[in-house]
Amino acid sequence: MSSFPIPKLDCLPTRISPCPIVEAVLEIRFITEVPWMLIPGLLSTLISDKYPKTVDLPLSQMPDAIRREEPHLVYQPLIQFVGDPFTIQLGPRMLSLVSNKEYPGWTPIFEQLKWLLQHVKTAGFIAEGERIGLRYIDFFQMDLFQKLTLRVNSDGQSVEGAEMNLTTTFVQEGFLSKLIIANNALVKTQGRANKGSVFDLDIALNAGDFDLFENGLDRFQKAHQINKEVFFGLLRPEFLASLNPEYA
Repeated sequence: MSSFPIPKLDCLPTRISPCPIVEAVLEIRFITEVPWMLIPGLLSTLISDKYPKTVDLPLSQMPDAIRREEPHLVYQPLIQFVGDPFTIQLGPRMLSLVSNKEYPGWTPIFEQLKWLLQHVKTAGFIAEGERIGLRYIDFFQMDLFQKLTLRVNSDGQSVEGAEMNLTTTFVQEGFLSKLIIANNALVKTQGRANKGSVFDLDIALNAGDFDLFENGLDRFQKAHQINKEVFFGLLRPEFLASLNPEYA
């Protein structure tokens, strides 16, 4: 699998305004020898001060035997611990930290991840990390394809104005990245559905490429850096300039 050609910027913005991020998820998939019925309690006792509200998700009502036979359900969350401004999602083989309000910036979410991993290590239910992933979904109320350095061509002519959905997977500095760009998406923002474009980028490492409690935080940091390089690298310079970029 080859790299995806993305322009390299000399300097990456630290912030753009208005912020287009509608969802940020930092996910850990893991192997455990602890029965699922014990895992929520092991974690809850350590994080309840910050995450006092517990919500059972609909999938938790499905019998364990049925869930285990459905591969697409293995890494789905069954319970949420709700705090402010983050939510922790937990399943038999996954744990994720989700920004559930306006995106606060990378530093607060990374500090919260560091805090969470300390408590997860204390809880002791993860035997081995199986995958770590960082996923950002950005939304724009416009046809984003017209604002990207990326071109879709037919017989040498640029295709513009049509409804399009592009999905590609590539390797960037050892990380497996899946990029989805669609210009006909409906996304709920500020309590209402809006039509526009999504820029959905999921960056991941599989088992063997990280040790969760030794270098997992560093790997998340690198994934975030790659996310920024891909996102800003694909924006046309004049479009980026219109987003009020701020630089450190």
